[in-house]
Amino acid sequence: MNKPVEPIILTVALVLLGLGAALLAFFYPSEPSITVIPALTAQGKNVVPLKADDIAGSLAVWASPTLWQEPESHSRLFQSDKYLFFASVYPTGDYIKKLDKDTRLPSGMLISWCDAHNLDITDPGIDREDPDGDGFSNLTEYKNEKVGVRNDAHQLDGSQATDPNDAKSHPDYLSRLRLQKYEQQPFHIFFNGYQQLNGVYLFQLHLSDEPSYSQPQLKKTGDPLGFGGYVIGTFHEAHQNIMDPNTHTMVDQDVSTLELDQTETGEKVIVPFRKEINSPEVTADFVLLMPTETDKVIRISAGKAFSIPYIPNTLFLVKEANDDGATITQQPNGPTFHILKLEDWEWNEVPQPPASKQP
Repeated sequence: MNKPVEPIILTVALVLLGLGAALLAFFYPSEPSITVIPALTAQGKNVVPLKADDIAGSLAVWASPTLWQEPESHSRLFQSDKYLFFASVYPTGDYIKKLDKDTRLPSGMLISWCDAHNLDITDPGIDREDPDGDGFSNLTEYKNEKVGVRNDAHQLDGSQATDPNDAKSHPDYLSRLRLQKYEQQPFHIFFNGYQQLNGVYLFQLHLSDEPSYSQPQLKKTGDPLGFGGYVIGTFHEAHQNIMDPNTHTMVDQDVSTLELDQTETGEKVIVPFRKEINSPEVTADFVLLMPTETDKVIRISAGKAFSIPYIPNTLFLVKEANDDGATITQQPNGPTFHILKLEDWEWNEVPQPPASKQP
């Protein structure tokens, strides 16, 4: 018959419990070792107690912190230069431009001038833009041409330019007037002959646009011609020897001239003896290079007065027109101006016409 297991387990547990208590009593410190603490001696510098003022000063710094400022002398690791790329303008040449104070746009405007007036150089239409709406493009204001003068923007530094952002600052309106074309016909008055009577020269003049019965009688200096407002002026008798191409002999040629004075305009026409000349009475076509006038032509005959848009209460008189341009005079008794002949590329400097307003 087997013995019960429980008494054996209980006996082993009691033995282990007693062994643990003996070990705890051995290692646990005694009362003297717990209550007696050796004295410690302070080492190092003496501690200075904080004062109230020091604490207040520290708090003030935190209340108003010092803002950080970039030092005056510093350098950056890397900063790229700026370049402009104009491949469409310089397709086979030097079309990469390093940007500096002397760099210009293809039109000739200095980029530094554009920057100073807040003009966007990345805008492909910058030359023709009109920020202040005064009718003058940026390029026109940069050049600020005088009447009768055509400037090259590449030769200008912008110091004489008008302000492209101020509608009251712009070039002279008259500087935008151009002679588009002119038409000239043979002069209708022909110096046909002269003779001297009692020491006075008498002149025979023929008018090509008048019938025979309306031709003027012999006239002397000072007489009104009776046509076109002309008065007979000074006569200059002159002769010269020339070679006759048919006979190869020297012959006397009459090269005398007679002046005709236009009393209304003050102009003088010199008609040579028996020689046809072009009429000074040309018809001139003018255009004004302004956005509202691009489709308008001012047609006027020489000796006639006309007005110009944008210049109110002022009349100008056409004196002459030819391949070099036209000459006009401000009335009455004003200055004389040379008007340039129109170049087709000048239309490209005119701002686009303003958009029409919807009703």
